This record gives sequence, C-alpha cells and structure tokens, in this order.
Amino acid sequence: MVQERLSGNASEKRNCWYRGHGPDSMRGELIRGLSLNRKTLNRKVRHQGKDALQHGDYKRVCRTLRMVDFT
Repeated sequence: MVQERLSGNASEKRNCWYRGHGPDSMRGELIRGLSLNRKTLNRKVRHQGKDALQHGDYKRVCRTLRMVDFT
C-alpha cells in the first residue's frame, strides 16, 4: 500500500495541522526557523536557571519571525 502524494506547496505541507508529526511537519513554523535558534534558546534557558527545554517548550520561550499563529 503506497501513500498518496498530498497536494500543496512546501510551506503549506510543513505548517498543515493534519499532516501529523513526521520529519517534515514543523507544526506551525516554517522550516529551520526553530532549529537555527536552538543553541541560542538553550543558552538563554541555561542562564535563567531553568531545566533544559523539551519539545514544544522552545516555541514558548522565544517566538521566531517565521512562526505561524493558529489562534
């Protein structure tokens, strides 16, 4: 059974809420927006005296320019 290719451009595919949690679903942020800032965010949290960030916590500490707001 082969999965059918979904239509749409790359940014729609990355930001689409129903495409799941696969490697190419950034779930609300365009590609590399968060991964480029991960070291900076870890440094920021380390100096704030909190624990290391997990999963979606990065998005709560520092919202990047390319974030998509679904509210």
